[in-house]
Amino acid sequence: MTPANHHSGEPTSDGSPTLDQRTSKGSNAIERKPLRTTDPRNTIELEPIHHQLLVAFSHSNRAMQMRTRACGLKPGQPKVLEHLAFHEGCTQQDIARACVMDKSTVTSVLGRMEEAGLIERRAKAEDRRVAAVFLSEAGRSAASKVLDCRTEVDTIAWAGLDEQERAQLCSLLDRVIANLEQSEREERS
Repeated sequence: MTPANHHSGEPTSDGSPTLDQRTSKGSNAIERKPLRTTDPRNTIELEPIHHQLLVAFSHSNRAMQMRTRACGLKPGQPKVLEHLAFHEGCTQQDIARACVMDKSTVTSVLGRMEEAGLIERRAKAEDRRVAAVFLSEAGRSAASKVLDCRTEVDTIAWAGLDEQERAQLCSLLDRVIANLEQSEREERS
């Protein structure tokens, strides 16, 4: 059993903390010791990438939600506004793909955004069955605030990393994303 899924409270064979040991400190906060597992194909301990990505996303998402909620935005709306700031006139399908949201979620988010006066949907001239999505004046203002929030959160996340490390992290994450997207495509076919 690896330390990453060892829940008995007994010490693990390699002496690393168990999940129970990490979370039983008398509070809801998890102690910041990494869960580690030894990959039998390597001789070094590796942090499970799924866990690292999950933790990074959770912290980044909470930081963004805290800031964008103060602007009166609901979950899902900030990333749509951010996308539309650079891709006005795109379709709902484009938004779903770019924002990694399922179609029904995008439909719901766009409906609430339209009711709030943040976006307008207009039929495309070449195919009237397809709607293009545009920011309203209120939407442009909200998108600008979202971009400011993004800059603030990115500054926090980048702290202590130099330009070379930032570029390397972006490159590595692009490769991880490509691997996971390829796996999804293969599983669907």
